[in-house]
Amino acid sequence: MDTFEEFSQKLASMEAKGRGRMIAEQKDHCVCSGCPTYNECMREKSELCYCILGRSPTCAFEKKGCICPICPLKMTLGLSRSYYCIKGSEQEQRVHTHLKKDT
Repeated sequence: MDTFEEFSQKLASMEAKGRGRMIAEQKDHCVCSGCPTYNECMREKSELCYCILGRSPTCAFEKKGCICPICPLKMTLGLSRSYYCIKGSEQEQRVHTHLKKDT
């Protein structure tokens, strides 16, 4: 089991209040708001931590670059993907990649 899988399992086993607190802690290290793709809609909705929470549910945007590879959370959580705001969370992307391999 890798670091991200351990983090995900811990998060899933927590009650909502603890899960919210843990995600808030991760937001302190998030760099999404400095990304070229991050836009005013995302800022107005205070969207962050796409790597954990998944793509933006309501904001439309265009790809302008990605700073996921230099995000502190990438190393801390053992992330291996990018463009989370567009492609979905690390978990979603891993499942998608796994399903693609099986077909």
